[in-house]
Amino acid sequence: MKTDIYEADAFGGNKGDHLCTLDTDYRWEKGDEVWVETPGNRVKLRITWVLVTVHEDGTLTRELLGLRL
Repeated sequence: MKTDIYEADAFGGNKGDHLCTLDTDYRWEKGDEVWVETPGNRVKLRITWVLVTVHEDGTLTRELLGLRL
């Protein structure tokens, strides 16, 4: 499933910077901790929100929000 990972705003919890996109069937849950490595950057996040969208064509996409630790 296409999964977009965003850093959550520390004060409001809103969607912040887009960190990466990946294709995985991993079952993400609130409270999971993950390291996201991008060129020149390594961030540890605690997942605070998992949003799955079912599109008209039957495909699924997912957005994860995570607080920086």
